[in-house]
Amino acid sequence: MNEFLGPYGKATIVLMRSHFDSELPKLKDLKKLLNIPDGMYYKSGARHSNDINKLERILMILGAIRGEEKDWRKTSSSDYLVTVAEVHSNLLITLKYTAQVIDGFNLTHAALASLDKLIANYASVCSMRSDITNLWDVLQRNSTKAAEKGFDDSTIVNPDMPSLQKVLAGYGDAAYAKVIQDIQDWYETHRWRVKSFAKAKSTHEVDETETAETT
Repeated sequence: MNEFLGPYGKATIVLMRSHFDSELPKLKDLKKLLNIPDGMYYKSGARHSNDINKLERILMILGAIRGEEKDWRKTSSSDYLVTVAEVHSNLLITLKYTAQVIDGFNLTHAALASLDKLIANYASVCSMRSDITNLWDVLQRNSTKAAEKGFDDSTIVNPDMPSLQKVLAGYGDAAYAKVIQDIQDWYETHRWRVKSFAKAKSTHEVDETETAETT
């Protein structure tokens, strides 16, 4: 059984980046800011690195979907935090540790299995669409080669590119749109959401008021 998420099969995972361990948020500070009982840091390139790579991969895919320039440094982590499930981030964490925190996820074994499938589907659809994109270069290269060799087969020397492009217009677009939506939905479901300090404080104040009124 995969022990990545601990004995209960669910946990909050926060990806971090730092050059030195001393740059990471202190666990005692995180316990206070996040109101968690405990947590543990691990090196991303060692323990459960395959699972961490999947989380970094989905962040890279989301960046590509948004049209961002590919930069592995934005999503590559040096360490990750494992703590109890369903932990929210907050504005204090975001402001204080912007340089260290990459992103976080509330995960279960089912969520990871779903992520595996989404990443595989995305790779497959992109590969299929790339085959068609490369097809035009292949046809042009074959045409040039055929002409040099004196072939008189017009389907090679002068293929009907406009007709082929018309037939293949929109190839894979629907599948690509579907897998993109699935990936975005997965991220929105499992991402480390920020609960504002003001909202948390307001909720706490309401609870105190209600307690005072009932007494």
